[in-house]
Order: sequence, then C-alpha cells, then structure tokens
Amino acid sequence: MKIFRKTTVKQVITEESRESLKRQFQRKIGQSKKELEQLQFEKKKLIHQQRFNQTKIEERFTREEHKRNKRIEWLSNQLERLDQVPIGSEIIEGEVDELVDVEIGDDWDQVAGKRSITIKDGKIIDIN
Repeated sequence: MKIFRKTTVKQVITEESRESLKRQFQRKIGQSKKELEQLQFEKKKLIHQQRFNQTKIEERFTREEHKRNKRIEWLSNQLERLDQVPIGSEIIEGEVDELVDVEIGDDWDQVAGKRSITIKDGKIIDIN
C-alpha cells in the first residue's frame, strides 16, 4: 500500500540563497500590490455601475484588500528578517508530500516519523 506523508523542506542560507529568497519575496510583494490595485479598480467599476448593493460590494472588496495588505505586510516582514539570518543556518522553506510504501509488519513510528530534505543553493544535500 502507498500513503502520503508530509516531509519538511529546509534550506541552508548562503549569500546566493539569500539573494534568491529576497527576489522571491520582492516578486510576491509586487504581485500582491498589483492584485490590490486590480481589486480597487474592480471595486470602483462595480460601484459606478450601481447594479449591485454598494454596501455588499464594499464589504467584499474590503475583506479581499485586507487579505492582500496582510500578505504584503507579512512578506515585507520576512524580507527584513532575512538579513538577520546568519549564513549557514537552516530555515524551513515548506512541506512536500512524499509517497511511501507501507507493508504489514512495518514500524509505524518509522513510517510516519518526521522526515526532512535539506537544500543548499538549489541542490539536495541531505534526506533524513
């Protein structure tokens, strides 16, 4: 039988990976700002059409704008904190699903236990 389990992906911080992460954060901030501008444009357009309940339009768009603003704030915070992370330290980049074969008699703690993949400059350097 095959099952999925979560595997943590860690990244060793180097100058190269730090710069790459900075570019990713900046790109995501820019994308979120564009989404925010688009939302504001769409809101104005719908309000001027006056075909829909303006209060509901305001509420809906305000919620979506708030989400984008929170995301921009979080990404900006991560970008600032990135400079404080020492070279050589590991950060958790995320999780991936891993497909695992299980058989009758397998040790469940070993099968379901925490696994991780460590990456340095885009290359896998450790799986445990």
